[in-house]
Amino acid sequence: MKKMRKLLAVLLTMVMVFAMSANVFAANITIEGGAAGSEYAAYKLLNATDGGANEDGALKVAYTLNEKYTAVLQEVTGAQEQTEIIAYIQALDAEGIRTFADTVYGKITAAGLEADYTTATDKFENVDQGYYLIAETKTGNAADTVSLVMLDTAGDNDITVQTKEDIPILEKKVQEKNDSTGTTTDWQDGADYDINDEVPFKLTGTVADNYDEYDRYYYVFHDKMSEGLTFDADSVEVKVDGVKITSGYRVVTEGLSDGCTFEVVFDDLKAIDTVTKDSVITVEFTATLNDKAVIGQPGNPNEAKLEYSNNPYNTGDGDDEDDKPDDTGETPWDKVIVFTYELNVDKTDGDTDAKLEGAEFALYKFDDATGEYIQVGETIKGVTTFTFTGLDAGQYKLVETKAPEGYNKVEDIYFTIEATYETEAADPKLLTLVVKDAEGEVISEGEEATFGTVLEAGEVNTTVENFAGFELPSTGGMGTTILYVAGAVMVLGAAVVLVTRRRMS
Repeated sequence: MKKMRKLLAVLLTMVMVFAMSANVFAANITIEGGAAGSEYAAYKLLNATDGGANEDGALKVAYTLNEKYTAVLQEVTGAQEQTEIIAYIQALDAEGIRTFADTVYGKITAAGLEADYTTATDKFENVDQGYYLIAETKTGNAADTVSLVMLDTAGDNDITVQTKEDIPILEKKVQEKNDSTGTTTDWQDGADYDINDEVPFKLTGTVADNYDEYDRYYYVFHDKMSEGLTFDADSVEVKVDGVKITSGYRVVTEGLSDGCTFEVVFDDLKAIDTVTKDSVITVEFTATLNDKAVIGQPGNPNEAKLEYSNNPYNTGDGDDEDDKPDDTGETPWDKVIVFTYELNVDKTDGDTDAKLEGAEFALYKFDDATGEYIQVGETIKGVTTFTFTGLDAGQYKLVETKAPEGYNKVEDIYFTIEATYETEAADPKLLTLVVKDAEGEVISEGEEATFGTVLEAGEVNTTVENFAGFELPSTGGMGTTILYVAGAVMVLGAAVVLVTRRRMS
């Protein structure tokens, strides 16, 4: 009986020793949150072995240094012994882990150490159990940023890990102002303006959450205008968290190879002391709607995107202008659209509907700032269809300054152009275009309409009729001759009556 007990004790001891020395089974790691096409590398900093179970059944794990990374871990932790290094890592909080990962990865890449595992998919299969640093070595798309993850696989055979994507955001907006009412909107995605108006635009950008991990942060606003917009470089105003700055950036308008109209370049955003990971950088500027503007749809787009450093381990030295880092990301293009319209006035004979030549027209727009109607463009003459191009919503007065020969001038015509368009959209569309009279009644719809509109073309159309005038009498004309004849007849009649009366007497 005693021998049997001794044998069981020996067997139990052997089982415990085997359990303590056996490696934990291989693991499968699935990565979520990264862009499709990303590539990853896994660095096993520590080996993990199964130390058996505690009395409560919890797994005991024994860690040992992976010899390949011992020198890196010693340098980063400042410890030399394995137990000290492991204790240093175990004591880190969430923020400390992040800093640790960044520092270790920087040392690994500087030393040219190869990863233990790599994958061009979102999975590592059958890797050894251990304490891993997983790095995104190739971003999947233009907006993606390099992500680092610390992962302990000990005791888990199938693990899903979430990448930490730190992607800046860009927002492009335009502001609408109605000259006739004096109202100004908030920043939005659509607006309408007259040709020759200055149009205000605004770019808003954020920085990456891991901004503090960069030694240098390359940051560029790219802006591309359509042919109908003329950029005013002198109007650019840059702000950090609402405070205007005058240095630390440059406005580039020449030598651009990407089709942009201009760029606002921060060769190193970190050179501006006030910028933090929570900062918002804005660029405000104006552009003039010119005579090449597209009338109606599709309007006159202005697009922008943001380019930024996306790898804190490869930032370039920034010693020279245009020293762009090898690794940069960029946001998608964000678009706003400026619309403008035109008025077509046909001149016809009111009796025959035939086209009439010889009239002259001028268009005036009510300006809230002055309280007066101000002429829009030049007076048009010498045609039968009068086209006023590049108008926005507002109150107008159409004046026939000269009628065709032999016709009476029409009274001034007062009307209001109203338009709606998408103000929050990736590709804003023109929605409605109507005309109202001075009393606010719609006069561009229905059987009694005196105006018409073509939404897609951005056209407002109307016909103005002239009627021939009656000739009034004037000195020396036929009218006075008739008066003379009538007078002579009356005098002759009076003489006859007088003679007749005398004879009868």
